[in-house]
Amino acid sequence: MSHSKQQGKTSDPVKSVGLTPSQTERLVMGYLCMEKNKVNWKKLGELCNVKPSSARTVFTEARRCLEKWEEQRIAAVAIKEAEEVEEVEEVEEAEEDEEDDKDSDEAVEAARGHDTEG
Repeated sequence: MSHSKQQGKTSDPVKSVGLTPSQTERLVMGYLCMEKNKVNWKKLGELCNVKPSSARTVFTEARRCLEKWEEQRIAAVAIKEAEEVEEVEEVEEAEEDEEDDKDSDEAVEAARGHDTEG
């Protein structure tokens, strides 16, 4: 079966059920959060118009793909958080440097004022 036919076949159930992309994502993520996954392979095969063994194979492959997606998503969030922390630290460092420069300038001005008085 060609890739385009597989794509069309995959998206049809979502459209026919009437799920939005957001609802589909929540449903899939909810599946990932389930502790015990018991699937009625016979029923899944009937719903997908395939043999139970084929339904199980496709389901297992899809589950693995989904788990990889979840890992990538978690990694992306961790990277984003690390970048945000680094950005905040850089801003704080820059503010400290500005404060130090201001203190140095004030000390130089005070020293110059002291020199001209004496």
